[in-house]
Amino acid sequence: MLQLLKDRNFLFYWLGQFVSVIGDHISMLAFPWLVLQLTGSKLLMGLVFAAQGLPRAVLMLWGGALVDRTNPRSVMLWTNILRLGLVMLLAYLLYADSVTIEIVFIAAVAFGLADAFFYPATTSIVPSLVKKDDLQAGNSLVQTTMWLGVIIGPVIAGIVIAGEASTVSHEPTQAGGSFAEDRIGLARAFFLDGLTFAFSFLTLLFIRARSYDKDEGEAGQSMASAIWQGIRWVWSNPTVRLGFIGIAILETFFQAPIFIGLPALADARFEEGAYVYGLEIAAYGSGALLGAMAGGMFKWPRDEDVVRVMFLIFTFSGATIGLIVLYPPYWWAMLVFFIAGCGDSYIWVHFTTYLQKATPEKLLGRVMSILMFMSVGLLPIASIAAGFAFEWNLELSLIIASVVLVVSCLLAAAHPYAKAKPETVRAGDQDVST
Repeated sequence: MLQLLKDRNFLFYWLGQFVSVIGDHISMLAFPWLVLQLTGSKLLMGLVFAAQGLPRAVLMLWGGALVDRTNPRSVMLWTNILRLGLVMLLAYLLYADSVTIEIVFIAAVAFGLADAFFYPATTSIVPSLVKKDDLQAGNSLVQTTMWLGVIIGPVIAGIVIAGEASTVSHEPTQAGGSFAEDRIGLARAFFLDGLTFAFSFLTLLFIRARSYDKDEGEAGQSMASAIWQGIRWVWSNPTVRLGFIGIAILETFFQAPIFIGLPALADARFEEGAYVYGLEIAAYGSGALLGAMAGGMFKWPRDEDVVRVMFLIFTFSGATIGLIVLYPPYWWAMLVFFIAGCGDSYIWVHFTTYLQKATPEKLLGRVMSILMFMSVGLLPIASIAAGFAFEWNLELSLIIASVVLVVSCLLAAAHPYAKAKPETVRAGDQDVST
């Protein structure tokens, strides 16, 4: 697996993504914390996430079609420039004490626009950097990179925002941070995120990725027709279709609780809420790091069993939210998140590899954009609903989300389509190699 790092192209990509993902998870903690401390409203946290998610969801499929018509590297370069400018502006406004909730909403919308094109690009570039036989190892290294960032980023963010980690008690408390106390720390966090975007941009300049096969018949095809072609392919494969629908349900009921509910829960329970929340996310990342590494080393499960095993593993992930609510100590949250991270990351390496092999190369950008759409497309609606639900009853709403996730994943795992036909996987694999 580590042999791939001897390849200059993959090494530069890996380094850029490693640093960029650290920055992503600094801002991923800083952004909801900024809204919470600026307004004190869980509902507004949900609405800001929706403002970011709506343009991303609407344009995600167009982003995948653009990747297929151009190339992933170019799309990543331009979106990195845009995101660099956004976080640096936000850092300056925080430092000058000029940020308002309206500015935060505008920044969220702009981030959503950039993400709509960046996500399909970054999930479809790996096959252009490595040989087909090295896809599993390449995906494993990319996942390892991502989860290293999940470990490092939130801890850095928690320390940078808080300025220090003084009291980390698992006893409930009414004390929390304030915007006045955290403003400069938040400015530092967004500035650091900007530096990571700059580094990622520079590394992409040194990458030379091969071009994907193009369909000459698509030259005069409209973007809508190109997108529909990708949708038809996904819908025609029952196992891929079930996997995508199940992932949509999983991510809808998992991401909103993680990024809106848990920060609010940490703020209510712990004196250094930002720091504790960072530790919880870092614990998940630590497990996911081990899972990603294992995903590149072990062949199990077979391609035809990947979707069924994926949903069985995701069942525990859904249960973690309820387990954290029912038992409050932060070490318990770190433990169950660590276990969930191991399983989630391990199976995601195999599912991504299965999908890349099964998808015709000319459709790769579009299929990956549909995967990302199903992962995050419903998040804006979920964020708004979660905001209202968490305002009503935070802990009960988190438990309900956990139950929905567990039941949905078990039903998906039991569905006959959860087992792919071997000939279907091989047919897709041949399409990729043509």
